[in-house]
Amino acid sequence: MKLRVRLLDPVRLSVSEELMEAPSREALGDRLPDGRKVLGAEPVRDAARPRAASLASGSAGTATAAGLRANALDIAWWCQELRTLLVAGMTVVEAIETLQAQSGADPARAALQTALLEQLHRGKPLSVAMESLERFPMVLVASVRASERSSSLAEALSEYLRYHEMVEALRKKVVSAAIYPSLVLSLGLLVSGFLIVVVLPRFASMYADLRGEMSWSTHLLTLASVFVRENRLAIVAAAAALAFLAVMAWRQGAIQRVAMRAANVFPPVRRALREFRLAKLYHSMTVMFRGGYTLDETLLRCEGLVLGERMDDSMREARLALTRGVRVSAALSESGLTDTVTQRLLAVGERSGNFERVLQTIAERHAGAFAAFMDRATRIVEPLMLLLVSLLVGSIVVLMYLPIFDIASSIR
Repeated sequence: MKLRVRLLDPVRLSVSEELMEAPSREALGDRLPDGRKVLGAEPVRDAARPRAASLASGSAGTATAAGLRANALDIAWWCQELRTLLVAGMTVVEAIETLQAQSGADPARAALQTALLEQLHRGKPLSVAMESLERFPMVLVASVRASERSSSLAEALSEYLRYHEMVEALRKKVVSAAIYPSLVLSLGLLVSGFLIVVVLPRFASMYADLRGEMSWSTHLLTLASVFVRENRLAIVAAAAALAFLAVMAWRQGAIQRVAMRAANVFPPVRRALREFRLAKLYHSMTVMFRGGYTLDETLLRCEGLVLGERMDDSMREARLALTRGVRVSAALSESGLTDTVTQRLLAVGERSGNFERVLQTIAERHAGAFAAFMDRATRIVEPLMLLLVSLLVGSIVVLMYLPIFDIASSIR
């Protein structure tokens, strides 16, 4: 299992955190082979599969696991409302109590607010309460934890909202680019299925009395129509079962994983996905760096962004290099997290000390590169998909009408 371990270095007299693989907390022992003392360890949850737990208890009532698994809380809406109430002068507890009263018509959302209040009433910080619920993004939790050092929760929420808007804008680019090809492909398959299941058997019955030698296309059409006519119900049932399996695979994430593997086969798509991951990484680093995290702490927290094993390994290498005293630009470059422009921007940040602005510029640069790729891909894929669907439907129509020329030849 993966553990987040808090370590004390007796030589440097410093405390650090690292992600380690171990069968259990007890297997780590009290001291590592390099002499560092283990202060504590906690399991790291899988961000792709958040666990549901019962959060509300006592007089506040209980919440069912099914209700908590539901998408009960719009994180962006929650941040906006909480920021507005904090700016108006409310305390954190008062603001969350107000949000709880506002979400009274939604039991699952109210249960989450109740659970937050219970944690706060026990004296826990807001970041600890949010992390224990496992319903809030890692970047938001880290930003809130950093704000607790400087009492700037409203600014931390604003930073997260800017990060959320950037990520959502890139995702909307992908969705909008996929809508038109999906509609064209669906319509083409629907028309093709109608021609094969309904129209084609009727043409075949019309060609049944055709005498003489048939062309290969006529013979192929006749065989296909006979098969469809005799197995129509089985074909419809198989199509329905395939659609059901596709929906289940989508909900389980299997289609997304297969699509990502297939996308990595094509170098342009692989480079675009890397631009998206780097944009998300550097914007997350910007949010946490502004909140007071050091760069090595920021990289440690960013390992929970689920950017892929290769990116996680690169962040781990960069963090270890930073702890050895390597310059930021060199550490990130050697770990493969930069290109030429990014490395020079980081070098500028090292000279000026304005890492906050540099990280934001790098994030915007990668986001712009990904958006430009999506625009170019849309201009190419849309007409190409329309052409392929037109060829599919047109080929079926041509195959249906070619036997008419055989009929004309036999009459003469």
